[in-house]
Amino acid sequence: MTIWTNAIVDRVEAAYSVRFDKEEALIFLNDAYQNLLMLELKMQNEDNEKLNSFIDYFVAVRDSFITELVDRYPSNYTDIKTKIDTLRKLNEQVLSVPQEVA
Repeated sequence: MTIWTNAIVDRVEAAYSVRFDKEEALIFLNDAYQNLLMLELKMQNEDNEKLNSFIDYFVAVRDSFITELVDRYPSNYTDIKTKIDTLRKLNEQVLSVPQEVA
């Protein structure tokens, strides 16, 4: 789980760093979404409330980010940065939950 949640956050942050190149940013966001799908596949039998909150928040951040990227005159990149910081904090909370060794 740690690998996937960290990869998701890293990809979103990479997308933010190239936010003025729409195509490249969308590629990073797509990679983050692919990581989410792998995480959900690996964790499908677990019910982790913090992980579910992380997933839901990631989807909201990704959707907001995409909206800004495709907007002709984006204006809320500072809002996106704030949401990414919150996503990173949620990731730290998810990682603080003890995990079972398979």
